[in-house]
Formats: sequence, C-alpha cells, structure tokens
Amino acid sequence: MTFDDFKALARRTLRDPEGAARWLIDQRWPMQVRWMALVLAVSLSGLLAYGSTLLFPLPSDEGAAVFSISRQPLVLAGMQLVAIVLGAGLMAGVGRMFGGHGRFEDALLLTVWIEVMLLVVQLAQIVLSLALPGLAGILGIIAVALFLWLTVQFTKALHGFTSGPKVLLVMFGTLLVMGFVLSFFMAALGLMPEMPQ
Repeated sequence: MTFDDFKALARRTLRDPEGAARWLIDQRWPMQVRWMALVLAVSLSGLLAYGSTLLFPLPSDEGAAVFSISRQPLVLAGMQLVAIVLGAGLMAGVGRMFGGHGRFEDALLLTVWIEVMLLVVQLAQIVLSLALPGLAGILGIIAVALFLWLTVQFTKALHGFTSGPKVLLVMFGTLLVMGFVLSFFMAALGLMPEMPQ
C-alpha cells in the first residue's frame, strides 16, 4: 500500500466506512500481514504516547499515576495489543451470536485500521497541543466519537447488519459485561484498590 493509497483509504473511511471496511476485507491479506500491521500500529501508538509525555510532562500528584503507563511505551504497546485482539474477538464472536457471519481474521484487520485512524488523530492532537493547546482537548472528544462510529460501521460491514443503533446498544452491553467480568477477576486476584473506610 502506497502513501497515496493510504490517504485514499483514510478519506473513504470517513466518507463511507462500510465501503472501506468491505474493501479491506476483500483484499484477503494473509494473517501474517494482519499481525504485522497490529504490531506496527501499537508500537507507533506507544511511541506517540511516550513522545507526548516528553513534550507535555504529567503532573506529579497521585491522580497522574494512572497516566504514568504512557512513560513505558513497550508496556503500553503490549496492553494495546491485548486490547485490540480482545476487541476483535468480541467484534467477531458477539456479532456471530446475533446472527452475523464475520470472521476473527477480518475483525482483527478492521480493529487494526481503527487504531491506525486513531493514530492520525493522536498525531494531530500532539501537533495542535503545541500550537493551540485549548483546541487539543476537542480532538480527544473527536477521537472517542470516531472510535465509536467506526466500530459500529465496521461491525455492520463485517457481519452484514443493517441497524447501527442496535449494534451500538449491543456494543455498550458487551462493554458493561466485560467491565463486570474484569473487575470480578481483578478483585479475586487482589488487584483492586482498597476502598477507604
């Protein structure tokens, strides 16, 4: 894929996300290429997050401890890799539970492309933070909206669904269930923070 192809696909993703998703699926790239794209995307994301902490140092209070993970790009990249693989598995598996026909391999490709699109927004946010810090926060909100919108549209294309609101509803339900399950396991392993008495 050339840089011109990349720009054309990015524009098409914003104009016609379902068409872009179907085009990606139709390429039938081998699984090795999809895994390499995933590793490259999370590596770039980790480096961008690390670079942003160098440009904009985090405050030293306790609340910033949560964000200190961005100072460790390898750990951050590993966590993102696991999250994307889990997200692809949920996109494929939950969709099939509701009558879809998508495959994990294609879900992985689509979730990697969503990550690439978010990387572009992340890069723009860093540049904008240097020039117009007040507007950088708006890009953060746009990134969340873009993630939700692309995930819904790509899930529709992957499984052949027609209703975006239903996909969004199932997606939020899945996130709630996953949050409950993860908190249960974290509590069982003693990883949850102690509540003040």
